[in-house]
Amino acid sequence: MGEWKIGKNSDVLKTTLGSCAGIILFSKKHLMGGIAHILLGEPPPGKIVHRGKYAKTAINGLIADLASNGVPESSLKAALFGGATMFASKNDNMLQNIGIDNIRISREVLISKNIPVFFEETGGTKGRSITLFIADRKIRYSSSGIENYIYIS
Repeated sequence: MGEWKIGKNSDVLKTTLGSCAGIILFSKKHLMGGIAHILLGEPPPGKIVHRGKYAKTAINGLIADLASNGVPESSLKAALFGGATMFASKNDNMLQNIGIDNIRISREVLISKNIPVFFEETGGTKGRSITLFIADRKIRYSSSGIENYIYIS
């Protein structure tokens, strides 16, 4: 949680999400991609100790790591996952909105970078797991025991 990883060729990247957002960035041309597991949308004011926790800093870090491996930002496309309402509380809107905010802010960051979002599986009340199979150019996402696949074109 609160981290990002990149991979290439036959690497497989996986994470499990609840209210957290999962961002997959992929370059078909370079056969490289990455996954970020974001806990919160906005970083607090001041020093950021753990950049992987926040949408803005994690997505920028993921883009930078891919760029340092020869993948230009212009070749990336994105998929968004997660953002479930996992903490049903009548008295605390902040807890109820964590997932919604994570997805909203992640989407805003991607739009500001001109990175197209080609797929979203977000919201609801159930957690998900996502797996990026780089060599196969596919993503597996599952929730409540049901698996689905997306092929990245």
